[in-house]
Amino acid sequence: MAISAVGYLRIASTDPAAWADFGTGVLGLMDAGREDAAGARFLRMDDHPFRFMIEPAEHDGLLATGLEFPSEAAWQSTLDALTAAGHAVEMGSEAETERRCVSALATTQDPSGNTLELYWGRQLDYAPLASPTGVSGFVTSFQGTGDLGFGHAVLPAPDFAATTAFYTDIIGTGMTDVLSIPGMEGVKIHFMHANNPRQHSLALFSGPHPLGIVHLMVEVQTMDEVGLAMDRAKAAGAHVLATLGRHVNDNMCSVYLLAPGGIAVEYGYDGLLIDPETHVCTISAEGDLWGHEYNFPGVND
Repeated sequence: MAISAVGYLRIASTDPAAWADFGTGVLGLMDAGREDAAGARFLRMDDHPFRFMIEPAEHDGLLATGLEFPSEAAWQSTLDALTAAGHAVEMGSEAETERRCVSALATTQDPSGNTLELYWGRQLDYAPLASPTGVSGFVTSFQGTGDLGFGHAVLPAPDFAATTAFYTDIIGTGMTDVLSIPGMEGVKIHFMHANNPRQHSLALFSGPHPLGIVHLMVEVQTMDEVGLAMDRAKAAGAHVLATLGRHVNDNMCSVYLLAPGGIAVEYGYDGLLIDPETHVCTISAEGDLWGHEYNFPGVND
């Protein structure tokens, strides 16, 4: 197992200020206040310098997923394996490395075209989290076992088999659960864990998505925090993509909101923790124990 956690996301936005307002005012994330020559906004949720980089663009969607490795040796071993398997690897420049606050950076793409930024040695920010909405904390670590990452991301994978093999055989994720989506014949999601107790850090959806990401998830420490975020979303006029519900496979009790530009954000509590060394992959035929009634813009209108 090579990958430690999913460390950050780079998000393209046609309105970075609106995305940042949503992130701080609804999700309760902290504006890192970092200066950036390209005009990006940086959102914090713990002692990492940022978890979300919101970059000005002419389109909305995911630019890259940052994958954290535990050491230079593990990072280099994965780069060597990628090159040996015929995958292009581009080393990050000094400026790119500094912008991400890491010791070393390399970029590659999975077989479905998702851009990955592989890094090790993140520089931390020890200024306490100051959530503008009073969120007490986000679940990004567990009892001294190390980083759980920002949450999880579900990526589109039209080349499903090859992309799954890419992550399990080269990147170093483990299979957690295989979900056959009810009412969508042939559509599956592969849930994958990193080398930490979070039930899944990455998941692959067996199809395309126009934004390059199906959804991202952040987790809070209490159910009340989820309820308060629902109130803030209502007051801000944010679209509720899915009502409150609880998933079968990771036990997450959550609501789904649409960020400016259309990326779905799962805001959850009580996610399942596993032993990544001994976990046996499960098979799910249902997505939810209860709730999560979806309302897709333009479909349910």
